[in-house]
Amino acid sequence: MKPQRPKLSQAWTAARTGSAAVFTGTGQPPPGLEVIDVNPVRVRRPLDLVRLTVLLLAGLLLTGLGLIASDTGRGVNDDLVRLLANLPPVLTPALRTLAAFAALALTLAFMVREIVRSQTRRLIEALLTGMIAIAVVRVLDRLIEAFASQALQSALIRPGLGDPVRPLDTYLAALLAFVAVVGVAHDPRWRSLLISVTALYVVSVLTSTRASLLSLLLSMVVGATVGIAVRYLAGSVNKRPDARQVAAALAGRGILLRRLERIRPAGQEHRSYLGVDSGGRQLKVHVLDRDLVASGAVYNAYRLLRIRAEIASSPALSLERLAEHRSLMAMATAATGVATPRLLAGVRCGADAIVLVYERVAGSPLREPTDQQLDELWASVLKLHRSRITHPGLRAANLLVEPGGSVLLPIPQDGTAFATDLRINLDRAELLISTVALVGVQRAVRSARGVLTDDELAATVAVLQPIALSRQTREAIREDPDLMEALREEIEGQTHQLPPEPVRVERVRPRTIISVVAVIVAGYLIVGQLGSVDLVTVLASARWEWLPLVLAASAASYLAAALSLTGYVGEKLSFARTVLAQLAASFAGFVTPPAVGGLAVNLRYLRKAGLRTAGAATSVGMAQVVNGASHVVLLIAFAAATGVSSQHEVPIPGWAFGILGALGVLVSVTLAVPAARRWLLARLLPPLHEALPRLLHLLTSPAKLTQGVLGALLLNGSYIAALWFSVLAFDGEVPLAQVAVVYLAGAAIGSVAPTPGGLGAVEIALSTGLAAAGMPSAAAISAVLLYRLATFWLPVPAGWLAMRWLLRREAL
Repeated sequence: MKPQRPKLSQAWTAARTGSAAVFTGTGQPPPGLEVIDVNPVRVRRPLDLVRLTVLLLAGLLLTGLGLIASDTGRGVNDDLVRLLANLPPVLTPALRTLAAFAALALTLAFMVREIVRSQTRRLIEALLTGMIAIAVVRVLDRLIEAFASQALQSALIRPGLGDPVRPLDTYLAALLAFVAVVGVAHDPRWRSLLISVTALYVVSVLTSTRASLLSLLLSMVVGATVGIAVRYLAGSVNKRPDARQVAAALAGRGILLRRLERIRPAGQEHRSYLGVDSGGRQLKVHVLDRDLVASGAVYNAYRLLRIRAEIASSPALSLERLAEHRSLMAMATAATGVATPRLLAGVRCGADAIVLVYERVAGSPLREPTDQQLDELWASVLKLHRSRITHPGLRAANLLVEPGGSVLLPIPQDGTAFATDLRINLDRAELLISTVALVGVQRAVRSARGVLTDDELAATVAVLQPIALSRQTREAIREDPDLMEALREEIEGQTHQLPPEPVRVERVRPRTIISVVAVIVAGYLIVGQLGSVDLVTVLASARWEWLPLVLAASAASYLAAALSLTGYVGEKLSFARTVLAQLAASFAGFVTPPAVGGLAVNLRYLRKAGLRTAGAATSVGMAQVVNGASHVVLLIAFAAATGVSSQHEVPIPGWAFGILGALGVLVSVTLAVPAARRWLLARLLPPLHEALPRLLHLLTSPAKLTQGVLGALLLNGSYIAALWFSVLAFDGEVPLAQVAVVYLAGAAIGSVAPTPGGLGAVEIALSTGLAAAGMPSAAAISAVLLYRLATFWLPVPAGWLAMRWLLRREAL
């Protein structure tokens, strides 16, 4: 017989203890054991919350399929019924009888099982949960019959002859809710029996009623959702091994405890104990529970989907894999000679827990480190990195100082023993932020520079991005929003090197997903508008002599944007290159939301022109603030002029007042809630504080301030002129003031739209506004398309060329 290869967990335990046996937690705790622990009778399992989230998403998905794919669902149902119709006629009544008997027998069997196992309380809870599921299904049935669309109702109930049925199946929902409470996950025989009876019942219902497959699937999802929700809210019976069982497991490994005390450190996904063995040795005991491991795996899986694999920690898909990984990290770290608590043993404690025991070194928190301690800390981390080991737990709260003054690193848990350069740079960035919290930016960078080369230190700037950092580090950054920018500037100042380009750490950004969806919706709306317009006739009657003026107004907008930006920069800029930068920003705006791309290009251009990061950000921010203020002033002025000079006012739809009212309520509620108010002020006040000194400087330079304000006014004026010339090209008789109001309102809507360049939102807003001002709908749509062609689409290839030219000359 071929010998089986032992698992890694067995191998390292045997290597340390001289035994290949794996203890299963069946021993007795040592006599005289003092236990300080709180062991609740019922616990809420994080895995239940994960299951509940998945079930809710599955329910929404099935409902969505019923709404948008009703024809496909009807075809699947017809195919299934046609397939089942091939059964011999004599089997159909027998199948119904067998399904009815099996459904009743299965429920009775589960009840008898719970009684035999003395789980009377759980049986009562399961029966009550089944009744709750029945009530929920009844309510959903009434809601579907009263309010659901015809498409959804036809997807749930098959048309044709037969007994009428409700949209959802009561028995399936009640059964799944009942089973969710009593549990079948750890009993393969009962699980197989449940699957067999459920499949038999589904086949019987499909052959004898008008219920659809979607209805039966949705009924099971509803029942399981109710069962899991009740189980999570009420809590499950605590089956995790308690402190005495943990001590018994360790006694079987030869570690006899005389004291075991539970501690609750924040942000950990395991139970922690402080122990003292019979010889007086101090220990740290970590208990890994299977249900707690699953919650951490879900977060790591989300991170793995969101950011690149070489940055995100791989999710621990099993208890054994997590224990083996932590054991590997502890042994690999100890092999480098770095001061860190040693792993002493690993023991299985029952079927769903593994215990890891570390030595506990006396030490105090590293609160006011000396320069020597900082150097020692960085030297230890550098030793790990030379061995390609990372240690993400290097946060200020975890660092300790031994009585002799030496720095002690925390227990390694979530790192990697095969780190890439990117992971190592990220590790150093985390440590930099941690030391900044202890000694300030200047000392933190200086201590790192004493160990790292200037190139290595500058490389950490590329990963100073919140999304790449750990959850605890992101919380520290939220408390001090200026921390990362100050750290970047200090590194740049001490190394005298330009910071490298930020590393792309995200696989996909939520903004990208939103933009793609928004583009699809916008395209659908635009095509719907164009479908009702005879563009051939409208374009044939257009006055194309206005086209050069439209293009000239579009070109003037880039001159105005350059004039506006240079007005807020004290340093001398090349006006020609600034114009090209604004043209390059139009290309960036084609692939990003309108405000984001332009800001990024201008910021990069000013930094390449010699401005410090803070100065460049302040100049761009000032330009945006003044442009926004001029936008509002012009909107008010032209709106007033429209009301005075014209009897044909632009009608404001009722929904606009509803949106304004909702925004007013939202702002009021935000300002009334202290936490929301602090969040808002934390994001608004720092930029204003940064902009105030430069604004005061501009007030002492009236020429520069006038240049900036004039550029902002000309920028809006150029776009207004381009839209007005487009209106005139299609014989529009809308006054200039009304065209200005339409543009300013449409541009405001486009600036908050998630689509690139406000695509879709701008077209709909402008064409609707022009039509409301009295322009024929076909002509209004054509005028808007001409305007967008000149101001959005045509500048894109020119912007790409401008960006390439600036990049080749390192001006961007």
